[in-house]
Amino acid sequence: MSEHSDHSPYCIALQPICDRNLHHVADKLLYRSHCGADVASFDDPFLATVRSYSTAVYEVGIENLVGDRMLLFTAPLEWIENTGFFELPAEQLFAELTLDFFESPTALDAIERLRAIGYLIAVPQTVFERYPEIPIRLIDLVKIDSRLPDCMELAAHFKRLGLRLLATFVEDQATLDRVHAGAFDWFMGFVFLPPKQVKESGRKRSSNRAVELRLLAELSSHEIQFEQLEALLAQHPHFCVLLFAQVNSAAFSRGNRRIESLHEAVVRLGLERIKTIASFLLLSRNDPVEAVQVRMLLTRAAMAARIARRVRSIDPNTAFTLGLFSRLDAFEGLPMPTLLQGMPFSVPMQHALLKREGEMGKLLDVLDAHESGDLSSLSPAVVAKLNEDFVHAVAWTEQWLVSEPPPSSV
Repeated sequence: MSEHSDHSPYCIALQPICDRNLHHVADKLLYRSHCGADVASFDDPFLATVRSYSTAVYEVGIENLVGDRMLLFTAPLEWIENTGFFELPAEQLFAELTLDFFESPTALDAIERLRAIGYLIAVPQTVFERYPEIPIRLIDLVKIDSRLPDCMELAAHFKRLGLRLLATFVEDQATLDRVHAGAFDWFMGFVFLPPKQVKESGRKRSSNRAVELRLLAELSSHEIQFEQLEALLAQHPHFCVLLFAQVNSAAFSRGNRRIESLHEAVVRLGLERIKTIASFLLLSRNDPVEAVQVRMLLTRAAMAARIARRVRSIDPNTAFTLGLFSRLDAFEGLPMPTLLQGMPFSVPMQHALLKREGEMGKLLDVLDAHESGDLSSLSPAVVAKLNEDFVHAVAWTEQWLVSEPPPSSV
């Protein structure tokens, strides 16, 4: 094991995988070992597996990380030969085997051991090109690069063999439409991640969405009064209905007394919970691709709040809104200057969002660095903390999306 492997920064991430209904059904655990890495490239695959699992799974638990979804992880041969090292829920896991895995004479025996434990096996389609003798019965999922000219023919071939198929490198809507028309079962690519750039868009916001943006911005201000909040809420009847349903739920009702006034609902719930509900309402849409992007946006906002709580130079509530708005321009299809018009943000926050300036700008730079895996300017200790912040932010978002009532803070 090299000294570089021991001390170099590494970054973990989750990439969503969707089924034919574009429901989020699985995640790929990514491990980036050097700045700018977009694939798992490292000197010590076993160390990479240990690091990523100790951070992502043992920190918060797989059920908190991905709920009931499946998780794909790259499994080096050395890991398989030491499967007793991990106690993981095999029924939720795909062990993804790389091409060089099959160079070992013990590869097939190792797969048999994995399958006996209960793991499902995923491989790239190139495995069958180089090793056509591999028994089909040992494989559950085949990954096919959607950029290949013959990807549709390959999908049809493997589907006839009874295998589940995952289209990879699905980078845009046009590619998604194309591969969705084929035999693929699952889809993975940047089309499901929040876009980072935005051009002028013809999308028109409804009046309610303008109110939602203003409401979320106002909630980040410490000076907002309950009276001001009530006035804003009154402009969004649907949101008021959601608040009443929340405050009258079993978690908040006291005895048989029901809350019927907006003022009482605001006081009972508190600004923190109202802000989080507003975030979800703002991001809730019927588009299935955007529904997946919502999870990524909220994870970014929650991670910003965790970093702020740890470094104490920025208020965590402000950091949450900062992290969310830093990607909302692309999500809304609006340039950032247009998005910020009329928002009650401080000058430092506006400068951070527009120019990445000041302490808040540095926080956004850190978030961007973690998302891209560009960690060259950060120490291993800092990156380790960021990985911890990330998995806890993922768990917080997962709990928010599936539990009632959701937690009040990250």
